[in-house]
Parts: sequence; structure tokens; C-alpha cells
Amino acid sequence: MKKLLLAIPMLLLLPAPAAATTGLICSTAGNRPAHLALVIGNTAVPSVVSARLTDDRRQIPVVTAQSWFDRQELRVDLVDRNAMRHEARLRASWRASSRSYDGSIWRNGQRRWVHCREG
Repeated sequence: MKKLLLAIPMLLLLPAPAAATTGLICSTAGNRPAHLALVIGNTAVPSVVSARLTDDRRQIPVVTAQSWFDRQELRVDLVDRNAMRHEARLRASWRASSRSYDGSIWRNGQRRWVHCREG
């Protein structure tokens, strides 16, 4: 019992786990919106860990082919699960005034404006 009482204060001194990931949600405007949910690993070199793409309420299976993420710019290329077809390309720049990324997403040969916020 004495050991348990001594251990409790020691547990309080342990550091809290660090936030290992960040999430971004990117959305287009219009009546047939596209949504892209990104999970970004907070490591020495931040990178997109996973992505989920929805276009006109349809789930599109994708994987990240390549990504670039920093405080000034966000770039992501998504392909199908077999890496045979390019599904989407996201290019966005940081806007300090709105504390978000604004840019374009290309899908099926069409370019659409996109707004990305932390989520």
C-alpha cells in the first residue's frame, strides 16, 4: 500500500503524450462539393499520413503518392490504391488572415477552388 501511495505522485510527473498528428479538412464550393480529409504526421519532416476523398458524396479510394506540407504551402498528389490512376492534385497556400490554406484541387481534368482548415 505504501508503494502505491508513493507511485501516484510519480505518475503525475510523467509527460503527457505529444500530438503526433494534425488534421486538415479541405472543401470545394458548389452544389457538388469535393472534400479531402488529411492526416499529417508531426515529425521532423511533416508528411501526409492518410487521405480520404469524397466527391459529390461518393467515397473515392485513394492513397498519397507524394506530399509537401509547411506553413507556407500544401501540396498533395493522390492516386488510386494500385497507383495506376491519378485521382486528385491539391495545391494551396497559407493565408495568415484566415489561418487556413486556400488554393486549387484538380480532379477529372477540372480545377476547383478549395479551402483547407484545421479539423
